[in-house]
Amino acid sequence: MNYLYFFIYCIRNNFRFFFLSSPQKAEVLRHKKLYFWAGLFYMELKYYPQAAECFEKTKAHSHLILVYQKLGLYSKAIEIADQRKYYKKGALLCEKIKNVKKAAYFYAYFKPLYAARLYKGEGFYYEAGQCYLKVYQLFSALECFKSCEDPIKKNDGLKQLEEFAAVLFFTKHYEDAFKLFVKLGDYYSALECAKKLKIDHLIQQIHLLIGSSEAENKNYVLAAKYLEPYDRSKALLYYYLGQAKSDAMRLLIAENNYEKAFNLCIHHNDLDSAYKLATTYNIPLTPA
Repeated sequence: MNYLYFFIYCIRNNFRFFFLSSPQKAEVLRHKKLYFWAGLFYMELKYYPQAAECFEKTKAHSHLILVYQKLGLYSKAIEIADQRKYYKKGALLCEKIKNVKKAAYFYAYFKPLYAARLYKGEGFYYEAGQCYLKVYQLFSALECFKSCEDPIKKNDGLKQLEEFAAVLFFTKHYEDAFKLFVKLGDYYSALECAKKLKIDHLIQQIHLLIGSSEAENKNYVLAAKYLEPYDRSKALLYYYLGQAKSDAMRLLIAENNYEKAFNLCIHHNDLDSAYKLATTYNIPLTPA
């Protein structure tokens, strides 16, 4: 409707509007409520406050961002860029004023790898990790999350990666899931992946990792059970340390170390078992 009124105005005034100076044209257009066109004239004239007023009224957000920049009202320009999803404009503006973190925030929407690099450069590792997750660079994300100083953010990031690994497993991407579980230190889940892959050396590798991990936590019997198929001497040591006499005896007998099994029974004052071993395997009950 405003355009119609303006057209009538031009006819009644013999189109003298087109012969006016730019400031006069801007004033006429504003008076006729054609704020967008008035704003363009004001911006060309570098009358930025008037241009801002016009663009605000017509909700010309893209142009308003530019005018606010000209006025040095960067926070307002950034706010509009965020609200109205002008991410590229927001990113370029933030880089211009050297607000690197906010620039990374905007870049995360359309250039996540670049955003991750900016975040890392500023020490915002959690945010960098989130950017890597967007493009499924899971190991880069893991590196970032592990670098987080905030334990809450660190745990949250690692939990997200655990969920990614679980999805990989259930969608039968066992090799990728295996690698990620190993990096996360979730050796039990990695073992399930290795079993699905049916790769013997991977199964052995994870058994040994679980054994070492459980031994470090002083879960000696559990450590021994995982080590036993691949390292019986170390498994036997952990059975001893875990006071698992029956398991230690079983392993000694399997290794044909009958006398050691006999001595173990004597050490634990288990005379019945010692006698059975002696009679079954012809172990002398007295020194030769």
